[in-house]
Amino acid sequence: MLELGLPGSHRARLNALVMAQQKTATAGLWDEYLEEGELVEEVGEHLYLVNDLGEPIGEIEVTRVDIRKFKDVDLEFALAEGESFEDIEHWRKEHRAFWSANAEPEMQSAGHEGWRITNESLVVCVWFRLVKRNS
Repeated sequence: MLELGLPGSHRARLNALVMAQQKTATAGLWDEYLEEGELVEEVGEHLYLVNDLGEPIGEIEVTRVDIRKFKDVDLEFALAEGESFEDIEHWRKEHRAFWSANAEPEMQSAGHEGWRITNESLVVCVWFRLVKRNS
């Protein structure tokens, strides 16, 4: 199962980009994978893209997975995210703001006092392709 972004308009916008085949990658924080006990996606794995109700709206196939430091995420990946990032600095600014507002409080409330997104934070970069649309 793949839940993109935050529930509501954010998820709906990201899902629409996937369904339009404009978004072919997504980023997650390694520390959140660890905290949630989630396995990193594997090449060839199929996942259901879901809406806010957990209903599948499509199916994706993972085509590539890299784990990089935040500072090492490149423009190729930023463009694959399909969210109109102007350059890599724009991607970094937007992702740092998103993760500072969302991941930092979650990690800190889970007992990781002082956890912050930094240039050294590990990012799971997942590329995919849409293989099926649900009616």
